[in-house]
Amino acid sequence: MIRGRAPLVLAGAGWAASRLRDRRDRWEDPGPRRRRRRGGTVPWMVAGVALGLGAAALAGPRRPALLDGRVALITGGSRGLGLQLAREFGRRGASVVICARQQDEIDRAVADLERRGVRVRGVRCDIRDPECAEGLVEEATAAFGHLDFVVNNAGIIQVGPHETLSEDHFRDAMETMFWAPLRISRAAIGPLERTRGSLVTITSIGGHLSVPHLLPYSCAKFAEVGLSEGLGAEVARRGVRTTTVVPGLMRTGSHKAAVFSGNPEHEYTWFALGAGLPLVSVSGERAARRIVEAAARGRSYLVLTPLARAAIAARGLCPSFVQGAMRVMDRALPDPGGPVGHKPGREADDTAVNRVLKLPTALNERASRRLNQRDGEGGGASGDQGPDADGPEGTGPGSGGPGR
Repeated sequence: MIRGRAPLVLAGAGWAASRLRDRRDRWEDPGPRRRRRRGGTVPWMVAGVALGLGAAALAGPRRPALLDGRVALITGGSRGLGLQLAREFGRRGASVVICARQQDEIDRAVADLERRGVRVRGVRCDIRDPECAEGLVEEATAAFGHLDFVVNNAGIIQVGPHETLSEDHFRDAMETMFWAPLRISRAAIGPLERTRGSLVTITSIGGHLSVPHLLPYSCAKFAEVGLSEGLGAEVARRGVRTTTVVPGLMRTGSHKAAVFSGNPEHEYTWFALGAGLPLVSVSGERAARRIVEAAARGRSYLVLTPLARAAIAARGLCPSFVQGAMRVMDRALPDPGGPVGHKPGREADDTAVNRVLKLPTALNERASRRLNQRDGEGGGASGDQGPDADGPEGTGPGSGGPGR
């Protein structure tokens, strides 16, 4: 009932506290004719809180921002979080341009969006290609005449001990989640300046906290956070707004698109469990609503889950403690053991333990079907994307597991 109205409640409590201070000052030196009176503290506090709650009730919930006539470009928009963001932009009246590497992924996503009444254009594009960015932005702008939102959402997730991952894994992560957003953002500044539009970058809690067995992902996300924050400071004077989104764990089916190395089946077990537990993760639908609302309102920063806020605060206050916790976590994670394997989540889940695991992670299993997480190249992840230029949590630049 009172979610989001805390400022009004605090204002009421502050009013009550000020009255208490006035009362205390008045009676500390009562003078010869006044007698010091006691009591009255609780009634004043109750009155202040009641005032704040009453004002909150009168204010009512904020209506979702409508985006009729606006145009949004979403990288990694064919599956996972990217697809859900496209649905949410469309639900609010915006036209949508999505990009991905695989044409069949694009076709399924476009059909899904058109059934929902969304004006949509699909563009086949490998965002890792340095020549792709300018053409993608130009095509998106030409599709509906202008551009109001650009959402850097595509991403990939590789899970496994660092010794099982090659330099190419790190390079692929950086190309997808740093260099591509950099190129697309720079290409989009001109069109966004003309519409006073918004640049939205879906980063991750992995960009603030480097988790064991997710090293390529975390390295790229740390760079992406720096890009979004720094670029936001520089383009504000040109009238372009930026929103840095920091998801925590999200139920977008990204565990199906991620690629697992070392002991793939065991790596899949911990990752799928962490990404899909209901009490610590947020649904893709709720995440998309909050991201689109933040973009529409011009919020500069959005951290999606309480767990992500707590992790960021802990690292800021006591980084050595958090680093120690990561060392403990690493000892609990699987050793490579034996020949090194590489499997996408759709194959790594085929063990007795992982089949049982589908019970506590049922919501995430359903999300994978709802958000177009079908067979294909691996690579999605938390709140992020798969290896395609697809959507957060998909196999492509897009995806949605632990961070996005």
